[in-house]
Amino acid sequence: MVTFETWRWEFYAFVSEAEGCPVQSWFDGLPQEDREEIVDLLDRVRNTTNRPWPERIYDPLKGEGGISEIKVENLTRLREAKVEEITYRIYGFFGPRHLEHSYTFLHGTEKSAKNDRLGKAIAKGRLEEIARSIAGVQKFNHKGRSGTKVEEKPRRPN
Repeated sequence: MVTFETWRWEFYAFVSEAEGCPVQSWFDGLPQEDREEIVDLLDRVRNTTNRPWPERIYDPLKGEGGISEIKVENLTRLREAKVEEITYRIYGFFGPRHLEHSYTFLHGTEKSAKNDRLGKAIAKGRLEEIARSIAGVQKFNHKGRSGTKVEEKPRRPN
């Protein structure tokens, strides 16, 4: 008898005392339609459990010190009365080990160069901080702005 596992990828984000949660802050600051595109892409890979993630949306970045990237397809947007193509990248890694079926985001950016050396360097530095237990991870919130507190009812003046 063959047993089938049912699971989905979980997404986490780098967090440290010094930086807070920079990937979450970056994501929360994006325009809503761009956040929705990223969430749609994450939903596609979240369910890809029986084969490697597709090349068009994932690059293992061999030789880059353990980091990889999730590639958001080019988005055509109107900015300052000009039509522009926007390319987002989210650098990360599979892990940490104690979290099964997890991928952790280390750095999110709007990519403007073919080889984003600075973005990769930031991601590698954050991965090193996690490895040395200087930093940690927290669950990535793709549903809304994490720093925004919503009051259930308006406050009345005293």
